Amino acid sequence: MWKSWKLWVVVLIAFGVGQLDPIGEVYWKLAEWKLPQIKAESLSKPSPFEGIPHEKWIDESEHAFAVNDIHPVAPVHFLVIPKHRYTSILETPPEVVSEMVQLGLKLARERGITDSGFRIVINTNPQGSQTVYHLHMHFIGGRQMRDKG
Repeated sequence: MWKSWKLWVVVLIAFGVGQLDPIGEVYWKLAEWKLPQIKAESLSKPSPFEGIPHEKWIDESEHAFAVNDIHPVAPVHFLVIPKHRYTSILETPPEVVSEMVQLGLKLARERGITDSGFRIVINTNPQGSQTVYHLHMHFIGGRQMRDKG
């Protein structure tokens, strides 16, 4: 009979190779009820991006600035954030979105990830897993990404 620690080793290995994705889906289904509350709480407080000191900015344009992500998931992971707080891409003027993309592409070129590839991620509203209601784009690269939608 398997001892419980052996089962946990198998579970951890399975997570590591991505075989337990259904557990992640169950987690998000269970958490889904809390997401509207997270949105309301986020909107009731100042944006965490509003307090980032200018010295931490890695670049800026007229309407946006960029910072390194504080919890990077890849060797290159930075955020591009509008200087004005727009809660999502849905309410952001197209010219600001365009400027944000251009700033991110400039930094992606400077950091050498344009040839190998990268991701641009924008989480929008509860089912898009948005938890910070101040638009921001994640630019992520420098390693092979998992093939996830």
